[in-house]
Amino acid sequence: MSGIFSALTPDTIIVLTDGAVYDNTGVLLEIKRKVTVSERLPLAVAFRGNLDFGETVARRIIGDAEAVGFDQMLRDIAVVLLDFPASPHLEVLIAGISETAGPMHRVFRNKHVGCEVDKPFSLNDPGLVHMGFGSDGRAISLAAMGIPARQGQSLETWLTRYGVDLFEYFRDIPVPIDPADENTDRQYLIGGICDMTVVTRGRVSITTLHRWPDKIGEKIDPHYQLSKMLEVA
Repeated sequence: MSGIFSALTPDTIIVLTDGAVYDNTGVLLEIKRKVTVSERLPLAVAFRGNLDFGETVARRIIGDAEAVGFDQMLRDIAVVLLDFPASPHLEVLIAGISETAGPMHRVFRNKHVGCEVDKPFSLNDPGLVHMGFGSDGRAISLAAMGIPARQGQSLETWLTRYGVDLFEYFRDIPVPIDPADENTDRQYLIGGICDMTVVTRGRVSITTLHRWPDKIGEKIDPHYQLSKMLEVA
């Protein structure tokens, strides 16, 4: 699957998503935003996995929250997950403002993936940071990514500067087409665009931080520009 990153502060949730939509061989079919926002509430729903399923689930979550409120929506989801479909594969991140607890994010998925400790079909609190990326088992750290720790900047300023670098790191890791099966073909699956969604009590905004030169009808190649430069040389 592609990628979701979410970070939480006492007054803000910031979500980063890519926009790659690909077939089961890794060929890029389209580039599309993978986060849906409410027009009435400070609420965003991001997803990775099947596009049509993700868009449908996101719209239903937002519709429920607009009808009954954020906290009741989370209670509703906990019940729905008891009978949630096991396919197609989907991971959903909800970022919004709880009526009782303020800014929060919650995650659920319908399959167990790799070494993830969160149980599928349950609503999970990821803590201050959620990193929804495929990997190859390597240790993950800001130092490994070449990203300095946040020092004094707001979270929004820091991610505006380094969010694309974070996604570039994972974009360069080939991951299984089926994240629940390590034996499936590994491809580069992060691409298209990198969007930053900011949720506070007073606003929800989406900014496109970056567009990659990925081509519809081809597989994502994070080394494309370098290989072309070498051909010319």
